[in-house]
Amino acid sequence: MQRAVADGRAARGTLRSLALLVDRMATLGVDGAGALTNPDAAVAVREALRQFTGRIREAPMECRVVEVQFILAGEPVDRALTRDDPLIGTLLFRCVSLGIGAITVRQGAAPGELLTLASLLAQPRSGGSAATNDTPTSLSVINEQQASRELLRSWSVQVLPAQPPAGGRSVTPLSVPAVAPREADDRFADSAFSDDVVFGATDDRETVASSAAQAFGKLAAAHDDLAATKAADTLIAVLDTAEFRGEARVLEGTATAVMTHMHTVSGGAGRLAVERVLRRLQHRSSLELLAKRIPHVPDRTLLLELLSRAGETIVDILVKQLMEATDAAARRAYFDSIVGLDLGGTLLFEQLRDPRWYVVRNAVALLGEMGVEQSDSTMLPFLQHDDDRIRVATARALVRLGTVKALNGLHAAIDDSNAEVRRIAAVSYGLTTSAAGAVRPHAGRLAMALEKETDEDVALEMLASLGKLGSADAIQRLLRIAMPQQSQTGDTPEKPREAWIRIAALEALVRARGQAVMPHVQSLTHDADPEVAQAAFRLTER
Repeated sequence: MQRAVADGRAARGTLRSLALLVDRMATLGVDGAGALTNPDAAVAVREALRQFTGRIREAPMECRVVEVQFILAGEPVDRALTRDDPLIGTLLFRCVSLGIGAITVRQGAAPGELLTLASLLAQPRSGGSAATNDTPTSLSVINEQQASRELLRSWSVQVLPAQPPAGGRSVTPLSVPAVAPREADDRFADSAFSDDVVFGATDDRETVASSAAQAFGKLAAAHDDLAATKAADTLIAVLDTAEFRGEARVLEGTATAVMTHMHTVSGGAGRLAVERVLRRLQHRSSLELLAKRIPHVPDRTLLLELLSRAGETIVDILVKQLMEATDAAARRAYFDSIVGLDLGGTLLFEQLRDPRWYVVRNAVALLGEMGVEQSDSTMLPFLQHDDDRIRVATARALVRLGTVKALNGLHAAIDDSNAEVRRIAAVSYGLTTSAAGAVRPHAGRLAMALEKETDEDVALEMLASLGKLGSADAIQRLLRIAMPQQSQTGDTPEKPREAWIRIAALEALVRARGQAVMPHVQSLTHDADPEVAQAAFRLTER
């Protein structure tokens, strides 16, 4: 999507709009599932949601909580502001009490995603039920019993905890320098295998783990190539046994330890022996076992570094694991790993021909997230697919790619039967002008779609995109919506426009033309609708 860099003031404004939304939801009542307990409060919440959505439409939000202080886009928020602004201060308290360490919201996030984020923050404590479905890019609110690094994850929103959850300890050793054999043995056993005894564990498993630890200790302590080669031979024999017995944890512990040792050795003595072990770990059977460990490893950096050496073979394995995964957290882990590897475009193209809807949906989502621009032509026909889930995934992927062909194809989806597809199509009208070689689309089709649009979120995106287009036709359309309706003798009176749509049109006008439309804005400071008059006054004060 279009990139925008917000200044400090804008970033604080975005944070405050989130704080306002959370405050209203908390004050009016949110149940354990994040739903409002008082339906009559929907109007107030909706107003706050519009403000937050408008902020995110213009720029993403990156917020961390460090030592009871907000960090926005890398810059600390003045503690005086947190103290003097009750909304931001209360939001900080909620983040700390819920154990939240970071909130990331992509530009253009859907209102439903933002409402879910606010629902999480408005609840008195973390935990509760998980809202999930069968898509790897869908919502996943993780409870305290689930070993996950994420408290919430959706297509455009991620919330991370301040500290790893209990039981989610990494099995990756921090460093394994060349030390005495016994010391290396102990360190390897403590860091990589101390959690290996689980329900159903056998003495054989402990023996394999111990053998791997001892063999690696000798490899880490080797000071010349000959000693390293002998140690590698022993370790490879242990890996053969572990693979035969299906000991995925032993393979994972060995893999992460050897990768760490490789960085320590660099180009020195023992590097060739380390490479031999790494090549052994790339047997397909070993890769399949290592892939099964991905959802259970909090820090997958070293493991993915090893897996990336297998090229499209590991992508094939990970894609199969993604299709077979039975819970949202595992699907997200495999999805993120495939994206992180940035491999396997050819394989994913083949997945697009699969008759199963979820296989196609996952392949489309991966291609978009990986930025495979040449996939735009292949994905465009899926905008006509009968399954809404595939059309939504395709629209999201195409807007991620942002190519001229992708955006032009999305323009035609402005009349789709699915509201989310229409919303993304509306976004594409506002992004076209930033694409190299793009021709600005006509505002007429977007304006006609706006006249019959029944979904408020879609209508707001359409108004924002008319402002971004900024053509004479688009400006006239926005003026017609923002200004008071003129009744003519003999005409059937039109239904009065609601305040929210007039205000949105007014804001789009100001973003498009600035001072040039201020006379129109000033004329509305005395509008009959008090909400419109207040919004116009606020815009004149900027």
